[in-house]
Amino acid sequence: MQSIRNREGRPSRLPRRGILVAFSGVDGSGKSTQVGLLEKSLEKINMPVLRIRSRWRPVLSLPLLVIMRRLGYASVHRAGGVYIVETRLPSRGGLTSLWCILTQVENIVKTGVKLVFPLLLGRTVICDRYALDMVVDGMAGLHDTTGHMRLGFQLLRLLPRPNFAFFMDIDPEVAFKRKPDLPRLEDYVERLQLYRELSSSWDVVIVNARVSADTIHRKIWKDIASSSPPGQLVGVSEEMVGPIARSDVR
Repeated sequence: MQSIRNREGRPSRLPRRGILVAFSGVDGSGKSTQVGLLEKSLEKINMPVLRIRSRWRPVLSLPLLVIMRRLGYASVHRAGGVYIVETRLPSRGGLTSLWCILTQVENIVKTGVKLVFPLLLGRTVICDRYALDMVVDGMAGLHDTTGHMRLGFQLLRLLPRPNFAFFMDIDPEVAFKRKPDLPRLEDYVERLQLYRELSSSWDVVIVNARVSADTIHRKIWKDIASSSPPGQLVGVSEEMVGPIARSDVR
């Protein structure tokens, strides 16, 4: 097991089991910036970090997506390598349920494979997008409300539960101006509302992303350091993080 020294010079132990930190939010909310800042801060205390970006890509669901597009049941928007699928399916139809299950199984397999072994090996994993983002993207594409959670979305709870999870709450106009990956401002409004309504049930902390990146990072760092089990970040104070380099918000 690795050890680090705290401010008083006493050795502090790193955890045997890895921890999982997840950042969620629409593109342009600043979550990728916070992922990078946290990664640098952890590296300063000699904690190895694996950074993962979870984005859905159609694989198992691709044949069904092709059929749905030809029948006029789905439209696809692509920007920066991101697939945004909007369906025009009946809410209670079998095809809708099949689409939901297939897409979320893809999410579970793709993300789960990346996570399980590093966590078992004691790595600290930071996810740029995680289960909450998968739920929001899927529900927005199906035009679902939070009053009904489909089986496909419930399957996402099979993914490893994060030790710390944060939703970057931003104004839709700001996110749309920064990264107009979604075709309309209304898409940001819809998704942000889903994030806000679902955060508590998915044990995700809502972070005010309207303040500076420096302020957000220090709050997140403080939350992680103070909430970690004894022995994980012993003696690690905010001052050990040092100055934060300025960067573009992503």
